[in-house]
Amino acid sequence: MTHFWQYFHSVLCDKLYEIPTVVDKDDGTKLLFENKFLFRPRVRQVRVEEGHCEIRNQFKGLFQDCYVPYEIKYEDKASFGPKKGTQWTYSDSSKTQGVSFRGEIATYGPGGFYFDFPKDKTNAKTTIKDLEHDTWLNRGTRAVFVDFAIYNCNINVVCAVKLVFEFPASGGIVSSSTFRTVKLYRYAVADSLFTLIGMLAVVGFVVYFTVEEIFEIMYFRKDYATVFWNYVDFGIVALGWWAIVVALMIVFKEKSSSGSNPWNAIAKTVTDRKSVEHLVARHESLVQLAAYLFFLVCIKVIKYTDLNRSMTIVYLSVGRCFKIVAGYLVIMIFVVSAFATLGYFAFGSQVKGFSTIYDSVLSSLRILMRDFDYKTLQDADAWFTTFFFVFFTCVMIFVLLTMLVAIVFHAYFDVDVEQSLGDRQSYVSDKVSAFVDRVLAWMGFDKWAGRRRTDRLNNELDRRVTYQDVYKILKRCRFTNSEVEKILNKYGIEPQKTVHEDEARQMFRDVLQNAPGSSKDDENSTSNESDIKWLIKRVDLLENALDDVHKKCDIVIARLDAIRVQLPPNYAEQKLQNNPASS
Repeated sequence: MTHFWQYFHSVLCDKLYEIPTVVDKDDGTKLLFENKFLFRPRVRQVRVEEGHCEIRNQFKGLFQDCYVPYEIKYEDKASFGPKKGTQWTYSDSSKTQGVSFRGEIATYGPGGFYFDFPKDKTNAKTTIKDLEHDTWLNRGTRAVFVDFAIYNCNINVVCAVKLVFEFPASGGIVSSSTFRTVKLYRYAVADSLFTLIGMLAVVGFVVYFTVEEIFEIMYFRKDYATVFWNYVDFGIVALGWWAIVVALMIVFKEKSSSGSNPWNAIAKTVTDRKSVEHLVARHESLVQLAAYLFFLVCIKVIKYTDLNRSMTIVYLSVGRCFKIVAGYLVIMIFVVSAFATLGYFAFGSQVKGFSTIYDSVLSSLRILMRDFDYKTLQDADAWFTTFFFVFFTCVMIFVLLTMLVAIVFHAYFDVDVEQSLGDRQSYVSDKVSAFVDRVLAWMGFDKWAGRRRTDRLNNELDRRVTYQDVYKILKRCRFTNSEVEKILNKYGIEPQKTVHEDEARQMFRDVLQNAPGSSKDDENSTSNESDIKWLIKRVDLLENALDDVHKKCDIVIARLDAIRVQLPPNYAEQKLQNNPASS
Protein backbone atom coordinates (compact mmCIF):
# COMPACT_ATOMS: atom_id res chain seq x y z
CA MET A 1 0.00 0.00 0.00
CA THR A 2 2.88 2.37 0.81
CA HIS A 3 4.29 2.12 -2.72
CA PHE A 4 0.85 2.75 -4.18
CA TRP A 5 0.38 5.99 -2.24
CA GLN A 6 3.92 7.10 -3.07
CA TYR A 7 3.18 6.64 -6.76
CA PHE A 8 -0.08 8.59 -6.52
CA HIS A 9 1.47 11.43 -4.53
CA SER A 10 4.85 11.81 -6.23
CA VAL A 11 4.41 10.53 -9.78
CA LEU A 12 0.80 10.64 -10.88
CA CYS A 13 0.00 14.06 -9.46
CA ASP A 14 3.17 15.59 -10.87
CA LYS A 15 2.38 14.30 -14.35
CA LEU A 16 -1.32 15.16 -14.36
CA TYR A 17 -0.56 18.71 -13.18
CA GLU A 18 2.69 19.14 -15.10
CA ILE A 19 1.52 22.50 -16.49
CA PRO A 20 1.19 25.04 -13.67
CA THR A 21 -2.24 26.55 -13.11
CA VAL A 22 -0.79 30.02 -13.73
CA VAL A 23 0.22 28.98 -17.26
CA ASP A 24 -2.89 26.89 -17.93
CA LYS A 25 -5.76 29.33 -18.39
CA ASP A 26 -8.24 26.43 -18.36
CA ASP A 27 -7.50 25.64 -14.67
CA GLY A 28 -5.42 22.50 -15.02
CA THR A 29 -7.25 20.84 -17.91
CA LYS A 30 -4.20 20.38 -20.16
CA LEU A 31 -1.60 17.62 -20.30
CA LEU A 32 1.84 17.93 -21.95
CA PHE A 33 0.82 21.36 -23.38
CA GLU A 34 -0.79 19.79 -26.50
CA ASN A 35 -3.54 17.63 -24.96
CA LYS A 36 -6.69 18.65 -23.15
CA PHE A 37 -8.60 16.61 -20.60
CA LEU A 38 -12.16 15.82 -21.66
CA PHE A 39 -13.02 15.04 -18.02
CA ARG A 40 -11.32 15.16 -14.67
CA PRO A 41 -9.28 12.00 -13.95
CA ARG A 42 -11.42 9.66 -11.87
CA VAL A 43 -10.17 7.05 -9.38
CA ARG A 44 -12.44 4.06 -8.68
CA GLN A 45 -11.98 1.25 -6.17
CA VAL A 46 -13.68 -2.16 -6.07
CA ARG A 47 -13.76 -4.19 -2.85
CA VAL A 48 -14.85 -7.62 -1.59
CA GLU A 49 -16.79 -8.50 1.51
CA GLU A 50 -15.11 -10.08 4.49
CA GLY A 51 -16.01 -13.55 5.68
CA HIS A 52 -16.57 -15.60 2.53
CA CYS A 53 -13.54 -17.80 3.24
CA GLU A 54 -12.84 -20.19 6.08
CA ILE A 55 -9.82 -19.92 8.39
CA ARG A 56 -8.37 -23.21 9.55
CA ASN A 57 -8.62 -23.87 13.27
CA GLN A 58 -4.83 -24.02 13.58
CA PHE A 59 -4.51 -20.40 12.35
CA LYS A 60 -7.50 -18.69 13.94
CA GLY A 61 -5.24 -17.23 16.58
CA LEU A 62 -3.17 -15.50 13.89
CA PHE A 63 -5.95 -14.24 11.59
CA GLN A 64 -9.24 -12.76 12.68
CA ASP A 65 -10.75 -12.22 9.21
CA CYS A 66 -10.10 -13.16 5.58
CA TYR A 67 -10.98 -11.80 2.14
CA VAL A 68 -11.61 -13.94 -0.93
CA PRO A 69 -10.36 -13.20 -4.47
CA TYR A 70 -12.60 -10.87 -6.44
CA GLU A 71 -15.89 -12.08 -7.87
CA ILE A 72 -18.90 -9.94 -8.65
CA LYS A 73 -21.06 -11.91 -6.20
CA TYR A 74 -18.59 -11.13 -3.39
CA GLU A 75 -18.31 -7.40 -4.20
CA ASP A 76 -18.63 -5.17 -1.14
CA LYS A 77 -21.24 -2.43 -1.53
CA ALA A 78 -21.38 -1.28 2.11
CA SER A 79 -20.08 2.14 3.13
CA PHE A 80 -16.87 2.28 5.16
CA GLY A 81 -14.56 4.81 6.82
CA PRO A 82 -16.17 8.23 7.41
CA LYS A 83 -19.11 7.09 5.22
CA LYS A 84 -19.34 10.53 3.62
CA GLY A 85 -18.73 11.30 -0.03
CA THR A 86 -18.55 9.07 -3.09
CA GLN A 87 -15.13 7.78 -2.08
CA TRP A 88 -16.63 6.13 1.03
CA THR A 89 -20.07 5.11 -0.26
CA TYR A 90 -20.81 2.65 -3.03
CA SER A 91 -22.04 3.94 -6.40
CA ASP A 92 -23.41 1.94 -9.31
CA SER A 93 -22.41 2.31 -12.97
CA SER A 94 -24.88 5.15 -13.58
CA LYS A 95 -22.87 7.34 -11.20
CA THR A 96 -19.35 6.01 -11.69
CA GLN A 97 -19.91 5.92 -15.49
CA GLY A 98 -17.56 2.98 -15.55
CA VAL A 99 -17.59 -0.21 -17.62
CA SER A 100 -16.65 -3.79 -16.84
CA PHE A 101 -12.94 -4.46 -17.22
CA ARG A 102 -11.01 -7.70 -17.61
CA GLY A 103 -7.73 -7.39 -15.79
CA GLU A 104 -4.77 -9.67 -15.26
CA ILE A 105 -6.43 -11.45 -12.31
CA ALA A 106 -10.21 -11.09 -12.65
CA THR A 107 -13.04 -9.30 -14.46
CA TYR A 108 -14.29 -6.33 -12.45
CA GLY A 109 -17.71 -4.71 -12.42
CA PRO A 110 -18.51 -1.09 -13.32
CA GLY A 111 -19.51 0.08 -9.82
CA GLY A 112 -17.39 0.99 -6.82
CA PHE A 113 -16.11 3.84 -4.64
CA TYR A 114 -14.71 6.80 -6.58
CA PHE A 115 -13.43 10.36 -6.44
CA ASP A 116 -12.31 12.92 -9.03
CA PHE A 117 -9.01 14.75 -9.04
CA PRO A 118 -9.37 18.44 -8.10
CA LYS A 119 -8.47 21.28 -10.48
CA ASP A 120 -5.12 22.18 -8.92
CA LYS A 121 -2.17 20.15 -7.76
CA THR A 122 -2.21 21.31 -4.12
CA ASN A 123 -5.78 20.16 -3.48
CA ALA A 124 -5.06 16.88 -5.27
CA LYS A 125 -2.15 16.06 -2.98
CA THR A 126 -4.17 17.05 0.07
CA THR A 127 -6.99 14.72 -1.01
CA ILE A 128 -4.56 11.85 -1.52
CA LYS A 129 -3.02 12.38 1.93
CA ASP A 130 -6.46 12.41 3.56
CA LEU A 131 -7.44 9.17 1.83
CA GLU A 132 -4.18 7.54 2.92
CA HIS A 133 -4.67 8.72 6.50
CA ASP A 134 -8.25 7.41 6.62
CA THR A 135 -7.20 4.02 5.16
CA TRP A 136 -9.11 4.21 1.92
CA LEU A 137 -7.26 1.05 0.84
CA ASN A 138 -7.25 -2.02 3.06
CA ARG A 139 -7.28 -5.81 2.81
CA GLY A 140 -10.70 -5.76 1.15
CA THR A 141 -9.44 -3.72 -1.82
CA ARG A 142 -9.08 -5.76 -4.98
CA ALA A 143 -8.53 -3.17 -7.72
CA VAL A 144 -8.09 0.59 -8.24
CA PHE A 145 -8.75 2.22 -11.63
CA VAL A 146 -7.60 5.64 -12.81
CA ASP A 147 -9.62 6.73 -15.85
CA PHE A 148 -9.24 9.85 -17.95
CA ALA A 149 -9.52 10.87 -21.59
CA ILE A 150 -7.54 13.50 -23.49
CA TYR A 151 -7.99 15.13 -26.89
CA ASN A 152 -5.26 16.40 -29.19
CA CYS A 153 -6.53 18.90 -31.78
CA ASN A 154 -3.28 18.79 -33.77
CA ILE A 155 -3.89 15.24 -34.95
CA ASN A 156 -7.63 15.03 -34.12
CA VAL A 157 -7.19 12.04 -31.80
CA VAL A 158 -8.98 11.05 -28.59
CA CYS A 159 -7.06 8.82 -26.18
CA ALA A 160 -8.84 6.92 -23.40
CA VAL A 161 -6.38 6.01 -20.65
CA LYS A 162 -6.95 3.44 -17.92
CA LEU A 163 -4.37 2.76 -15.22
CA VAL A 164 -5.11 -0.45 -13.31
CA PHE A 165 -3.76 -1.55 -9.93
CA GLU A 166 -4.92 -5.02 -8.91
CA PHE A 167 -4.50 -6.32 -5.37
CA PRO A 168 -4.60 -10.13 -5.43
CA ALA A 169 -5.71 -12.09 -2.38
CA SER A 170 -2.16 -13.45 -2.06
CA GLY A 171 -0.78 -9.92 -1.55
CA GLY A 172 1.18 -7.44 -3.63
CA ILE A 173 0.13 -5.25 -6.56
CA VAL A 174 -0.25 -6.17 -10.23
CA SER A 175 -0.21 -3.03 -12.36
CA SER A 176 -1.25 -2.63 -15.99
CA SER A 177 -2.41 0.09 -18.34
CA THR A 178 -4.38 0.55 -21.55
CA PHE A 179 -4.13 3.43 -24.01
CA ARG A 180 -6.87 3.32 -26.64
CA THR A 181 -6.71 5.97 -29.34
CA VAL A 182 -9.20 6.80 -32.08
CA LYS A 183 -9.21 9.43 -34.78
CA LEU A 184 -12.45 11.38 -34.87
CA TYR A 185 -14.45 12.06 -38.03
CA ARG A 186 -12.40 9.60 -40.06
CA TYR A 187 -15.53 8.07 -41.60
CA ALA A 188 -17.88 11.05 -41.28
CA VAL A 189 -15.79 13.16 -43.66
CA ALA A 190 -13.64 11.60 -46.39
CA ASP A 191 -10.08 12.94 -46.22
CA SER A 192 -9.62 12.63 -49.99
CA LEU A 193 -11.31 11.50 -53.16
CA PHE A 194 -9.36 8.25 -52.99
CA THR A 195 -10.76 7.51 -49.51
CA LEU A 196 -14.31 8.19 -50.68
CA ILE A 197 -13.87 5.95 -53.72
CA GLY A 198 -12.45 3.20 -51.53
CA MET A 199 -15.42 3.36 -49.13
CA LEU A 200 -17.93 3.25 -51.98
CA ALA A 201 -16.05 0.38 -53.64
CA VAL A 202 -16.19 -1.72 -50.45
CA VAL A 203 -19.93 -1.10 -50.08
CA GLY A 204 -20.47 -1.93 -53.76
CA PHE A 205 -18.59 -5.21 -53.47
CA VAL A 206 -20.55 -6.21 -50.36
CA VAL A 207 -23.87 -5.49 -52.10
CA TYR A 208 -22.78 -7.39 -55.21
CA PHE A 209 -21.63 -10.47 -53.27
CA THR A 210 -24.83 -10.38 -51.19
CA VAL A 211 -26.98 -10.59 -54.31
CA GLU A 212 -24.75 -13.32 -55.71
CA GLU A 213 -25.00 -15.40 -52.53
CA ILE A 214 -28.79 -15.00 -52.44
CA PHE A 215 -29.05 -16.36 -56.00
CA GLU A 216 -26.74 -19.26 -55.14
CA ILE A 217 -28.80 -20.17 -52.06
CA MET A 218 -32.02 -20.04 -54.09
CA TYR A 219 -30.52 -22.17 -56.85
CA PHE A 220 -28.59 -24.81 -54.89
CA ARG A 221 -30.81 -24.86 -51.76
CA LYS A 222 -29.55 -27.65 -49.47
CA ASP A 223 -26.51 -28.35 -51.63
CA TYR A 224 -25.26 -24.86 -50.82
CA ALA A 225 -24.21 -26.04 -47.34
CA THR A 226 -22.07 -28.89 -48.69
CA VAL A 227 -19.35 -26.68 -50.20
CA PHE A 228 -16.61 -25.26 -47.98
CA TRP A 229 -16.09 -22.09 -50.03
CA ASN A 230 -19.75 -21.15 -49.60
CA TYR A 231 -19.15 -20.80 -45.87
CA VAL A 232 -16.23 -18.47 -46.60
CA ASP A 233 -18.41 -16.40 -48.94
CA PHE A 234 -21.23 -16.24 -46.38
CA GLY A 235 -18.76 -15.13 -43.69
CA ILE A 236 -17.42 -12.38 -45.93
CA VAL A 237 -20.94 -11.10 -46.64
CA ALA A 238 -21.97 -11.23 -42.95
CA LEU A 239 -18.83 -9.45 -41.73
CA GLY A 240 -19.13 -6.92 -44.53
CA TRP A 241 -22.65 -5.89 -43.55
CA TRP A 242 -21.70 -5.87 -39.87
CA ALA A 243 -18.80 -3.53 -40.61
CA ILE A 244 -21.07 -1.26 -42.70
CA VAL A 245 -23.59 -1.01 -39.82
CA VAL A 246 -20.85 -0.10 -37.32
CA ALA A 247 -19.38 2.46 -39.74
CA LEU A 248 -22.82 4.04 -40.23
CA MET A 249 -23.25 4.28 -36.47
CA ILE A 250 -19.92 6.12 -36.25
CA VAL A 251 -20.80 8.36 -39.20
CA PHE A 252 -24.22 9.39 -37.87
CA LYS A 253 -22.87 9.93 -34.35
CA GLU A 254 -19.94 12.08 -35.45
CA LYS A 255 -21.64 13.79 -38.41
CA SER A 256 -24.43 15.13 -36.22
CA SER A 257 -21.91 16.63 -33.81
CA SER A 258 -19.55 18.19 -36.37
CA GLY A 259 -19.66 21.97 -36.45
CA SER A 260 -17.62 25.07 -36.93
CA ASN A 261 -16.18 25.04 -33.40
CA PRO A 262 -14.04 21.91 -32.91
CA TRP A 263 -14.36 21.94 -29.12
CA ASN A 264 -18.15 22.18 -29.33
CA ALA A 265 -18.13 19.26 -31.74
CA ILE A 266 -16.04 17.21 -29.30
CA ALA A 267 -18.38 18.16 -26.46
CA LYS A 268 -21.37 16.90 -28.46
CA THR A 269 -19.62 13.66 -29.45
CA VAL A 270 -18.32 12.94 -25.93
CA THR A 271 -21.19 13.73 -23.58
CA ASP A 272 -19.97 11.76 -20.53
CA ARG A 273 -17.27 9.35 -19.46
CA LYS A 274 -19.14 6.29 -20.66
CA SER A 275 -19.54 7.82 -24.13
CA VAL A 276 -15.75 7.79 -24.45
CA GLU A 277 -15.74 4.04 -23.87
CA HIS A 278 -18.54 3.58 -26.41
CA LEU A 279 -16.73 5.82 -28.91
CA VAL A 280 -13.50 3.84 -28.60
CA ALA A 281 -15.35 0.52 -28.62
CA ARG A 282 -17.12 1.36 -31.89
CA HIS A 283 -13.87 2.28 -33.62
CA GLU A 284 -12.07 -0.79 -32.27
CA SER A 285 -14.96 -3.03 -33.34
CA LEU A 286 -14.77 -1.63 -36.85
CA VAL A 287 -11.01 -2.25 -37.01
CA GLN A 288 -11.45 -5.82 -35.76
CA LEU A 289 -14.23 -6.51 -38.25
CA ALA A 290 -12.05 -5.16 -41.05
CA ALA A 291 -9.23 -7.46 -39.91
CA TYR A 292 -11.50 -10.54 -39.87
CA LEU A 293 -12.94 -9.56 -43.23
CA PHE A 294 -9.48 -9.17 -44.75
CA PHE A 295 -8.49 -12.57 -43.35
CA LEU A 296 -11.47 -14.30 -44.99
CA VAL A 297 -10.81 -12.48 -48.26
CA CYS A 298 -7.22 -13.76 -48.20
CA ILE A 299 -8.54 -17.29 -47.59
CA LYS A 300 -10.87 -16.91 -50.58
CA VAL A 301 -7.98 -15.75 -52.78
CA ILE A 302 -6.48 -19.23 -52.36
CA LYS A 303 -9.36 -20.52 -54.48
CA TYR A 304 -8.06 -18.47 -57.42
CA THR A 305 -4.34 -19.18 -57.09
CA ASP A 306 -4.08 -21.16 -60.35
CA LEU A 307 -2.03 -18.40 -61.91
CA ASN A 308 0.48 -20.89 -63.25
CA ARG A 309 1.46 -24.53 -62.91
CA SER A 310 3.51 -24.15 -59.72
CA MET A 311 0.81 -22.32 -57.77
CA THR A 312 -1.84 -24.75 -59.02
CA ILE A 313 0.20 -27.69 -57.73
CA VAL A 314 0.50 -26.05 -54.30
CA TYR A 315 -3.24 -25.36 -54.15
CA LEU A 316 -4.18 -28.88 -55.24
CA SER A 317 -1.66 -30.39 -52.81
CA VAL A 318 -3.26 -28.58 -49.87
CA GLY A 319 -6.68 -29.84 -50.91
CA ARG A 320 -5.34 -33.36 -51.41
CA CYS A 321 -3.79 -33.71 -47.95
CA PHE A 322 -6.25 -31.52 -45.99
CA LYS A 323 -8.21 -34.38 -44.40
CA ILE A 324 -5.08 -36.35 -43.55
CA VAL A 325 -3.40 -33.30 -42.03
CA ALA A 326 -6.56 -32.44 -40.06
CA GLY A 327 -6.63 -35.92 -38.53
CA TYR A 328 -2.91 -35.76 -37.86
CA LEU A 329 -3.25 -32.39 -36.13
CA VAL A 330 -5.72 -33.96 -33.70
CA ILE A 331 -2.96 -36.36 -32.64
CA MET A 332 -0.54 -33.46 -32.26
CA ILE A 333 -3.06 -31.59 -30.10
CA PHE A 334 -3.33 -34.56 -27.73
CA VAL A 335 0.45 -34.86 -27.52
CA VAL A 336 0.93 -31.12 -26.89
CA SER A 337 -1.82 -31.22 -24.25
CA ALA A 338 -0.06 -34.11 -22.52
CA PHE A 339 3.25 -32.21 -22.39
CA ALA A 340 1.45 -29.03 -21.32
CA THR A 341 -0.19 -30.86 -18.42
CA LEU A 342 3.15 -32.36 -17.45
CA GLY A 343 4.76 -28.92 -17.49
CA TYR A 344 1.88 -27.43 -15.48
CA PHE A 345 2.30 -29.93 -12.63
CA ALA A 346 6.12 -29.82 -12.77
CA PHE A 347 6.74 -26.06 -13.14
CA GLY A 348 3.39 -24.42 -12.39
CA SER A 349 4.28 -23.33 -8.87
CA GLN A 350 7.59 -21.73 -9.88
CA VAL A 351 7.42 -20.60 -13.52
CA LYS A 352 4.81 -18.05 -14.66
CA GLY A 353 4.66 -19.51 -18.16
CA PHE A 354 3.28 -22.76 -16.73
CA SER A 355 1.17 -21.30 -13.89
CA THR A 356 -2.14 -22.21 -15.60
CA ILE A 357 -3.15 -24.86 -18.11
CA TYR A 358 -3.75 -22.17 -20.73
CA ASP A 359 -0.30 -20.62 -20.19
CA SER A 360 1.25 -24.07 -20.17
CA VAL A 361 -0.23 -24.89 -23.58
CA LEU A 362 1.04 -21.58 -24.99
CA SER A 363 4.50 -22.22 -23.53
CA SER A 364 4.56 -25.69 -25.11
CA LEU A 365 3.72 -24.19 -28.49
CA ARG A 366 6.44 -21.59 -27.98
CA ILE A 367 8.94 -24.41 -27.43
CA LEU A 368 7.96 -25.72 -30.88
CA MET A 369 8.84 -22.30 -32.29
CA ARG A 370 12.15 -22.34 -30.30
CA ASP A 371 10.98 -19.34 -28.25
CA PHE A 372 11.24 -20.10 -24.55
CA ASP A 373 13.23 -19.26 -21.43
CA TYR A 374 15.30 -22.35 -20.75
CA LYS A 375 17.22 -20.69 -17.90
CA THR A 376 14.06 -20.09 -15.86
CA LEU A 377 12.96 -23.71 -16.26
CA GLN A 378 16.43 -24.92 -15.34
CA ASP A 379 16.42 -22.84 -12.17
CA ALA A 380 13.17 -24.51 -11.16
CA ASP A 381 14.36 -28.10 -11.71
CA ALA A 382 17.53 -28.69 -13.71
CA TRP A 383 17.25 -32.48 -14.13
CA PHE A 384 13.57 -32.57 -15.05
CA THR A 385 13.97 -29.59 -17.39
CA THR A 386 16.60 -31.48 -19.39
CA PHE A 387 14.38 -34.54 -19.58
CA PHE A 388 11.30 -32.49 -20.51
CA PHE A 389 13.11 -30.50 -23.20
CA VAL A 390 14.87 -33.48 -24.84
CA PHE A 391 11.78 -35.71 -24.76
CA PHE A 392 9.50 -32.95 -26.07
CA THR A 393 11.93 -32.06 -28.84
CA CYS A 394 12.37 -35.68 -29.94
CA VAL A 395 8.66 -36.46 -29.99
CA MET A 396 7.26 -33.23 -31.41
CA ILE A 397 9.97 -32.03 -33.78
CA PHE A 398 11.95 -35.08 -34.84
CA VAL A 399 8.91 -37.37 -35.16
CA LEU A 400 5.54 -35.61 -35.45
CA LEU A 401 6.55 -32.48 -37.37
CA THR A 402 8.79 -34.51 -39.69
CA MET A 403 5.90 -36.85 -40.45
CA LEU A 404 3.66 -33.85 -41.10
CA VAL A 405 6.15 -32.49 -43.63
CA ALA A 406 6.34 -35.95 -45.24
CA ILE A 407 2.54 -36.07 -45.62
CA VAL A 408 2.47 -32.69 -47.34
CA PHE A 409 5.44 -33.59 -49.57
CA HIS A 410 3.80 -36.89 -50.53
CA ALA A 411 0.63 -35.06 -51.62
CA TYR A 412 2.68 -32.45 -53.48
CA PHE A 413 4.62 -35.06 -55.45
CA ASP A 414 1.45 -36.98 -56.32
CA VAL A 415 -0.15 -33.84 -57.71
CA ASP A 416 3.06 -33.00 -59.57
CA VAL A 417 3.08 -36.42 -61.24
CA GLU A 418 -0.59 -36.12 -62.19
CA GLN A 419 0.03 -32.70 -63.72
CA SER A 420 2.99 -34.07 -65.67
CA LEU A 421 1.06 -37.09 -66.98
CA GLY A 422 -2.10 -35.15 -67.75
CA ASP A 423 -2.77 -32.67 -70.49
CA ARG A 424 -1.78 -29.08 -69.98
CA GLN A 425 -4.67 -27.05 -68.65
CA SER A 426 -5.43 -23.37 -69.02
CA TYR A 427 -4.24 -21.10 -66.21
CA VAL A 428 -5.11 -17.58 -65.19
CA SER A 429 -1.86 -16.32 -66.70
CA ASP A 430 -2.97 -17.68 -70.08
CA LYS A 431 -6.29 -15.86 -69.82
CA VAL A 432 -4.51 -12.65 -68.84
CA SER A 433 -2.17 -12.99 -71.83
CA ALA A 434 -5.13 -13.54 -74.18
CA PHE A 435 -6.85 -10.48 -72.73
CA VAL A 436 -3.70 -8.39 -73.24
CA ASP A 437 -3.56 -9.58 -76.85
CA ARG A 438 -7.14 -8.45 -77.45
CA VAL A 439 -6.39 -5.07 -75.88
CA LEU A 440 -3.31 -4.64 -78.06
CA ALA A 441 -5.30 -5.56 -81.16
CA TRP A 442 -8.04 -3.12 -80.20
CA MET A 443 -5.43 -0.35 -79.79
CA GLY A 444 -4.05 -1.02 -83.24
CA PHE A 445 -0.96 -3.09 -82.37
CA ASP A 446 -2.02 -6.10 -84.46
CA LYS A 447 1.53 -7.15 -85.29
CA TRP A 448 2.58 -7.11 -81.66
CA ALA A 449 -0.50 -9.09 -80.60
CA GLY A 450 0.05 -11.66 -83.36
CA ARG A 451 3.72 -12.03 -82.45
CA ARG A 452 2.76 -12.61 -78.80
CA ARG A 453 0.27 -15.31 -79.77
CA THR A 454 2.83 -16.98 -82.05
CA ASP A 455 5.52 -16.94 -79.35
CA ARG A 456 3.09 -18.37 -76.83
CA LEU A 457 2.09 -21.22 -79.13
CA ASN A 458 5.74 -21.93 -79.96
CA ASN A 459 6.55 -22.12 -76.27
CA GLU A 460 3.71 -24.57 -75.71
CA LEU A 461 4.85 -26.73 -78.64
CA ASP A 462 8.50 -26.57 -77.58
CA ARG A 463 8.20 -27.57 -73.93
CA ARG A 464 11.03 -29.87 -72.85
CA VAL A 465 11.37 -32.35 -69.97
CA THR A 466 14.73 -33.21 -68.42
CA TYR A 467 16.12 -36.68 -67.76
CA GLN A 468 15.82 -36.19 -63.99
CA ASP A 469 12.13 -35.28 -64.24
CA VAL A 470 11.37 -38.42 -66.26
CA TYR A 471 13.36 -40.57 -63.82
CA LYS A 472 11.50 -39.16 -60.78
CA ILE A 473 8.09 -39.63 -62.36
CA LEU A 474 8.81 -43.25 -63.26
CA LYS A 475 10.08 -43.95 -59.74
CA ARG A 476 6.93 -42.34 -58.36
CA CYS A 477 4.88 -44.74 -60.48
CA ARG A 478 6.47 -47.59 -58.45
CA PHE A 479 8.90 -48.86 -61.07
CA THR A 480 12.14 -50.43 -59.85
CA ASN A 481 15.56 -49.06 -60.77
CA SER A 482 16.17 -51.77 -63.38
CA GLU A 483 12.73 -51.18 -64.94
CA VAL A 484 13.35 -47.45 -65.09
CA GLU A 485 16.70 -48.01 -66.82
CA LYS A 486 15.09 -50.31 -69.39
CA ILE A 487 12.33 -47.82 -70.15
CA LEU A 488 14.80 -44.96 -70.56
CA ASN A 489 17.07 -47.02 -72.82
CA LYS A 490 14.09 -48.20 -74.88
CA TYR A 491 12.98 -44.65 -75.65
CA GLY A 492 16.53 -43.32 -76.03
CA ILE A 493 16.41 -40.88 -73.13
CA GLU A 494 19.92 -39.99 -71.96
CA PRO A 495 21.05 -37.82 -69.01
CA GLN A 496 22.46 -35.11 -71.27
CA LYS A 497 19.35 -34.82 -73.45
CA THR A 498 15.89 -33.39 -72.99
CA VAL A 499 12.60 -34.79 -74.21
CA HIS A 500 9.67 -32.92 -75.68
CA GLU A 501 6.79 -32.67 -73.22
CA ASP A 502 4.29 -34.32 -75.54
CA GLU A 503 6.70 -37.15 -76.35
CA ALA A 504 7.37 -37.71 -72.64
CA ARG A 505 3.66 -37.70 -71.92
CA GLN A 506 3.09 -40.24 -74.71
CA MET A 507 5.90 -42.39 -73.33
CA PHE A 508 4.31 -42.35 -69.87
CA ARG A 509 0.99 -43.41 -71.33
CA ASP A 510 2.60 -46.27 -73.29
CA VAL A 511 4.46 -47.46 -70.22
CA LEU A 512 1.42 -47.31 -67.98
CA GLN A 513 -0.69 -48.95 -70.69
CA ASN A 514 1.66 -51.95 -70.77
CA ALA A 515 1.85 -52.09 -66.99
CA PRO A 516 -0.19 -54.90 -65.35
CA GLY A 517 -3.68 -53.91 -64.25
CA SER A 518 -3.92 -50.89 -66.57
CA SER A 519 -6.98 -50.14 -68.67
CA LYS A 520 -6.06 -50.01 -72.37
CA ASP A 521 -9.29 -48.43 -73.48
CA ASP A 522 -8.84 -45.50 -71.12
CA GLU A 523 -5.23 -45.07 -72.15
CA ASN A 524 -6.10 -45.15 -75.86
CA SER A 525 -8.86 -42.60 -75.42
CA THR A 526 -6.54 -40.36 -73.41
CA SER A 527 -3.83 -40.71 -76.04
CA ASN A 528 -6.27 -39.84 -78.84
CA GLU A 529 -7.44 -36.75 -76.95
CA SER A 530 -3.82 -35.66 -76.45
CA ASP A 531 -3.06 -36.13 -80.16
CA ILE A 532 -6.12 -34.14 -81.13
CA LYS A 533 -5.15 -31.28 -78.83
CA TRP A 534 -1.58 -31.33 -80.18
CA LEU A 535 -2.91 -31.13 -83.74
CA ILE A 536 -5.20 -28.27 -82.76
CA LYS A 537 -2.22 -26.33 -81.43
CA ARG A 538 -0.37 -26.95 -84.71
CA VAL A 539 -3.38 -25.76 -86.71
CA ASP A 540 -3.63 -22.62 -84.56
CA LEU A 541 0.04 -21.88 -85.22
CA LEU A 542 -0.46 -22.42 -88.96
CA GLU A 543 -3.51 -20.15 -88.99
CA ASN A 544 -1.56 -17.38 -87.27
CA ALA A 545 1.24 -17.74 -89.85
CA LEU A 546 -1.27 -17.63 -92.73
CA ASP A 547 -2.92 -14.56 -91.20
CA ASP A 548 0.44 -12.78 -91.22
CA VAL A 549 1.04 -13.76 -94.88
CA HIS A 550 -2.45 -12.64 -95.83
CA LYS A 551 -1.96 -9.25 -94.15
CA LYS A 552 1.37 -8.75 -95.91
CA CYS A 553 -0.21 -9.61 -99.29
CA ASP A 554 -2.96 -7.07 -98.63
CA ILE A 555 -0.31 -4.44 -97.96
CA VAL A 556 1.51 -5.27 -101.25
CA ILE A 557 -1.73 -5.15 -103.25
CA ALA A 558 -2.68 -1.82 -101.69
CA ARG A 559 0.69 -0.33 -102.58
CA LEU A 560 0.42 -1.62 -106.20
CA ASP A 561 -3.02 -0.07 -106.49
CA ALA A 562 -1.66 3.25 -105.26
CA ILE A 563 1.16 3.15 -107.88
CA ARG A 564 -1.25 2.20 -110.64
CA VAL A 565 -3.46 5.18 -109.89
CA GLN A 566 -0.52 7.53 -110.33
CA LEU A 567 0.43 6.09 -113.76
CA PRO A 568 -1.26 7.23 -117.06
CA PRO A 569 -4.07 5.03 -118.42
CA ASN A 570 -2.13 3.84 -121.50
CA TYR A 571 1.13 3.23 -119.60
CA ALA A 572 1.10 -0.52 -120.26
CA GLU A 573 0.50 -0.09 -124.02
CA GLN A 574 3.32 2.45 -124.31
CA LYS A 575 5.63 0.12 -122.41
CA LEU A 576 4.86 -2.70 -124.81
CA GLN A 577 5.37 -0.51 -127.89
CA ASN A 578 8.73 0.75 -126.62
CA ASN A 579 9.95 -2.76 -125.76
CA PRO A 580 8.42 -5.15 -128.32
CA ALA A 581 11.21 -7.69 -127.81
CA SER A 582 10.43 -8.17 -124.11
CA SER A 583 6.83 -9.11 -124.92
